[in-house]
Amino acid sequence: MKEIFDRLVGLETEYAIRFQSASFSAIRPSRFLLYRQLVQALRLRVPLVRAGHFKEGVFTATGGAFWFETERIASDGGLIEGATPECRGPGQVLLYQRAQDRLVAEAASEADVPGDFLLIKNCRDSRDNVYGAQENYQATVAKAAGLLMWRLGLALLLPLVVLTWLSLVVVIIGMLIYLLLAGTAYLMLRLLPLRHESIALALFGRDLVEGRETGAPLPGWLEGVVIWAARLAGAPLALGLLILARLFAFRRIRRQALAFLVTRSVLGGAGMVDRTGRFQLADKAPAINCVVGFGGYLWDRPIFNFGHFFKTLSLESLHAPTDYATMFDSQQRLQIGLGDSNMCEAAEFLRVGTTLLVLDAIEAGYLADAPRIRGPIRSLHRICRDPQLQQRVTLVDGRRGTAIEVQRFYLDACSRFVAEHPRPTDEAAVVLQRWRDALDALEHDPEQLVGTLDWVTKRFLLQRAGRPTDWAVQKKIDIRYHELSDEGYFSVLASTGAVERLVEPSDIERAMRTPPPDTPATTRGRFIREFAGADVALSANWKRVVIGKGRTAKIVRLARFGRRA
Repeated sequence: MKEIFDRLVGLETEYAIRFQSASFSAIRPSRFLLYRQLVQALRLRVPLVRAGHFKEGVFTATGGAFWFETERIASDGGLIEGATPECRGPGQVLLYQRAQDRLVAEAASEADVPGDFLLIKNCRDSRDNVYGAQENYQATVAKAAGLLMWRLGLALLLPLVVLTWLSLVVVIIGMLIYLLLAGTAYLMLRLLPLRHESIALALFGRDLVEGRETGAPLPGWLEGVVIWAARLAGAPLALGLLILARLFAFRRIRRQALAFLVTRSVLGGAGMVDRTGRFQLADKAPAINCVVGFGGYLWDRPIFNFGHFFKTLSLESLHAPTDYATMFDSQQRLQIGLGDSNMCEAAEFLRVGTTLLVLDAIEAGYLADAPRIRGPIRSLHRICRDPQLQQRVTLVDGRRGTAIEVQRFYLDACSRFVAEHPRPTDEAAVVLQRWRDALDALEHDPEQLVGTLDWVTKRFLLQRAGRPTDWAVQKKIDIRYHELSDEGYFSVLASTGAVERLVEPSDIERAMRTPPPDTPATTRGRFIREFAGADVALSANWKRVVIGKGRTAKIVRLARFGRRA
């Protein structure tokens, strides 16, 4: 039987940017330039290299990465995304997530910018923009006949992959033709007494006009056209891949883990004050609108996100065709989009640890009779609207149960799995005990979990604030709970000793500099530390490290590393 927790796992966290200028007359830097200054501050703390990827980012000597996450850069949108290195087990993930939080928060405070720059670790702002957390677990995409059909489907998608590549090339050529025609027209307009700078900005964008990288390579209107053209170019491939994924990708996991994920907000939810002033269990769950999707391609927010499969086929394999072949492996990345960014260490440990145990139990055959919820998205929303935890969901066999009762089913199945495993681990026993204790406390006295679960802790702070009637005041408490600074409300509460700590400060310090053992991040981090300051070109991504340029470049493929002996 496979070892418990013997799979790679990592977290992606999007941090909202909060910036206050030093004076009213100071010009506020763009979010992209704030990101650039953040990277400069990071470079003073840890070796890093450029990410060999299709979006702006860097990898650090810890094996993790930081990105500038946006779709509409010209409109000054964007978030800072941090991705932990590949880890094993919930304790290691928790450690490297805390190290990432601290590293990026300290870099933001030290960045050379004209004002106060800090980050918010949550999943929804006061305008209801949703962003936030993704979980990635190595898992078996399919077995036997299902795996054969998955691979056959990928082979049949190859013509659509090539068509997408050609279509994207056409989009790029169209942009070049536009710039040529716009340049010709602008030279003619220069002869007229007009506001030439405004015209140039509208035609070309700030980068070309100012002759430097400002984060606005295209004018906003053209950026929108290009985005929609790229979406149309990839639409046939997206549709074909979505059908294939629905039919075969992680089918058993999706069926047997769905009820667990729908009810998991009682443990991992961060809590939220919604637009009506109602308190909900989770930030992100109320915005989830489908079970399977691509995570924003058509405004979808799925529980199971297959957007990374689409990116691999449509973009990454265009630059590295071997990435297409990796899609045929039986082990793939299962990405879960339903989950909040946690401030409480115990909540994050539980969120990841329980999910890892459920995945292990599914693959070992212990959850064949897992409950199936009727109307999972509707049930998810109802559960989140009920902090008293009395809402009952209907199962497909007609039975009804609360979220806690559903969680207890999974707890019992995972307890049997661990008890009967030939090599149980202490960490698995800790997860089970914490899971059981949390459910017991939620049933009898949730306030025991202040400082342990985020939604309970946030509700406690809101109640102690005197239950203000002003929505803006409530929302300020909601958001500043997640502020990564000494003045953030969670940090203030933690300073009183009311928050349960699971990781030692000395371990966090070490994790801010070194990668975890026995994973691809170990090798990636070692190469970054060795070559980051050397006079040699180096880039990295999740699959490879590239040393040098051109035909003489050495490519280190990370799939062969990080396996336990």
